[in-house]
Parts: sequence; C-alpha cells; structure tokens
Amino acid sequence: HTRYPLVTGVQTCALPILTTETSKRQVSQDGLAQILAERFIFGGEAIDGLMPSARILAAEYGVSRLFLREVLAGLQRQGLIETIPGKGVYVRKPNMLNAARNVHATVRQSQATARDLIEARAHLEEQCAGLAAQRATHEDIEQMEVALKAFDNTTSLIPRAQADIAFHSLIAKSTHNPVLQIMFGSITTLTFDTMLRSLSDPEIFEVGAPMHHEIMKAIKNKDSKKAALMMSKHIHLAEDSYKADLDRTLRDIAERIVKEVLHSSQSVDDILDLALKSYSVEIKTS
Repeated sequence: HTRYPLVTGVQTCALPILTTETSKRQVSQDGLAQILAERFIFGGEAIDGLMPSARILAAEYGVSRLFLREVLAGLQRQGLIETIPGKGVYVRKPNMLNAARNVHATVRQSQATARDLIEARAHLEEQCAGLAAQRATHEDIEQMEVALKAFDNTTSLIPRAQADIAFHSLIAKSTHNPVLQIMFGSITTLTFDTMLRSLSDPEIFEVGAPMHHEIMKAIKNKDSKKAALMMSKHIHLAEDSYKADLDRTLRDIAERIVKEVLHSSQSVDDILDLALKSYSVEIKTS
C-alpha cells in the first residue's frame, strides 16, 4: 500500500496555512475542496493518481470523516476525482465531457436555440480545423481516421453519432491547445444532441457525411484554409436543413431526441461518455 506522510498543513497562494490544530476553526467545505484540488488534482501530489485515505486527510485537516466525504463528493460531481470501492480515491484525467456538464445544464435552462449553437460552433470549429491542419501529429490523424471509419461503417444512429462527436472532438484535440479543447468540450453534449437530429435526417446525412472526408483530407494535406472552409460548410449545412427546428430551443430538441430517437435506458451523458472514452478523447494537460 502507498504510504502518505501526515503533514501539519498546506500552503496555497490564496489561502492561509491550515494546521491540524487550527483547521477545525478555519476551514470550510469550499476552502478544503480548493486546497485538495490544488494539491492533488492540479498540483500533482497524488501518487500514481491516488489520493491519501480519508483517515489521513481527515486527521490532517482536523475535520470529521463525514465533513470530508461531503467535500470529496463535491469534487466527484465536478468530475475531478473518482472513488473506486476497495481501492481509494483517484484523480480523474480531464476529458471533454467534464467540461460540458455545467455548460449543458446552464444553456438548457436558457432560451438558446439551434441557430445560436450553430453560430458558436462555426467560429470555434473553423479555428480548430485550421489549427489541426497545421499541428496534427501522425497519431492524431490515425485517431481521426479510426473515428471516421467507424462513422462510415455503421448504419445505427447512436454508434454513428458517437463516431461523429469523436471525430469533431479529435479535431479539437489535434490543435494541441487546451483552451480550445475545453471550449469545444463545454459544448459537446449540446453538439451531440444536434448531431442526433442531423443524422436522423436522410437529406442532411446525404450531404453532410461526405464533408467529413473533405475535412480529413485537408488536415492530412496541412491545408488549413481548406480545412476551415470545409468545416464551415459542414456546420452551416443545418441552417438550410433544420427548418422549424432552427429556432427551437436546444432544450426542446434534446427532450424530443431522448424520447423519440434514443429509445434507450442510457442517458445522453452516458452515451457521450462512452464515445469519448472509446476514441481516447481526453484533454492534454502537458
């Protein structure tokens, strides 16, 4: 078993040193969550990704196990850690779905429409495609081709949509710009909802699907202008095809997709999470 030394306090840039003697009086749940995140999630103190046991952390900060469990539960809801029964608490590698959860909930509560999402996607993904053409490695291109091949070879809607979102996510990953990856990651769930809408429409699929190959070809040829242009055409295709759905709220579209298209016990998040894991879409941290 990994042994962690019992330390008397931790210094952060924004918070005072908390010692075992004084932490009961000073630390709040939010404060402790920030300290643990700085140390183990962003600061690299987790050994092989494993955080110290609850017993050690509770003793170190002079808090109860229940207090600590509530702090850890909050970090887990944010997708920053994962508790594995019998093994311990592990730091999770950031992936695009983590970035999407809070944004998805906020946007779905707003009156944002499919037209709004198309405008946002167009600017962002044109930039990503152009940079991917300049920066994609051989490994990046291989991963994109795997996703594109899976897209072409399946006739089922959900696997095809999973390959589709993976392909677009891998383009963002190939920019090697973590800010762009996080920005695209923040709208992956919203994008996936509209992909299900597009792929279930034979007219949109017939025109839009071949554009993936044009985008892929431009990236492989390191033609950033062509990659951005083809991505723009691909994204804006929905403006001429969605008809009444174009100005419907994303919330209405998503609820209809879940009811009429998925016919599955899985949630959109579950399906999307599986897609991003299957195609190794994670945000590079170094």
